Amino acid sequence: MKNLVALMLLAFAGTLQAAEHFLEQGEIDKLQPHPDVPGLSRYITPGKDPAAYGKLLVGSVTFYFADDSKEKGMDADEMKWIADAMRSALMAAAAEEAEAVLEPGPGVALINVAITEIDMQNKKRGLLGYTPIGFVATSAANASGSRIQLKDAKIEGELVDSQSGERLSVFRIDKIESAEGEKELSWTDLRTATQSALTKALEARATP
Repeated sequence: MKNLVALMLLAFAGTLQAAEHFLEQGEIDKLQPHPDVPGLSRYITPGKDPAAYGKLLVGSVTFYFADDSKEKGMDADEMKWIADAMRSALMAAAAEEAEAVLEPGPGVALINVAITEIDMQNKKRGLLGYTPIGFVATSAANASGSRIQLKDAKIEGELVDSQSGERLSVFRIDKIESAEGEKELSWTDLRTATQSALTKALEARATP
């Protein structure tokens, strides 16, 4: 049964939502800057201690477009490899300071992440300009028909007890910088910012 639950969590990674945010406005209002990680804000549920969880299970990755985004369509294959890249970044961060696992269980926190306020402009651009690092050419080729340029986005997410479903904390990454010399953000920039923020938070023994 546990294996089935884990497979279901992984299978639904990469879904589109009509709203602009993953978090409710009331949750966003409660966020406070993380003392050790610039650009990362969080809110910890009273009485909960996310740092007490030594194992991390990566769950869903959801996409939320900005209300004024010119382009709000995304190819299914493109969405999948972006979601897979984000999940890979989270697992890599977890492996450094915690233990990345594939099943719910005692001491396992589930992290769900959303790419929010996505602002995409309809513009022709070479595929390699925004292919996530670590993907082989054959995987990127699935999105060869894409001509969408990423202008801006944020990261929001939650950490929950993988067994009880109780929310431990919510977080948001506002500070996402483009690669040196680039004017626009890329999917790789989001991946890098998310992995870096989670790694630093885990190093501080205080998960988001």
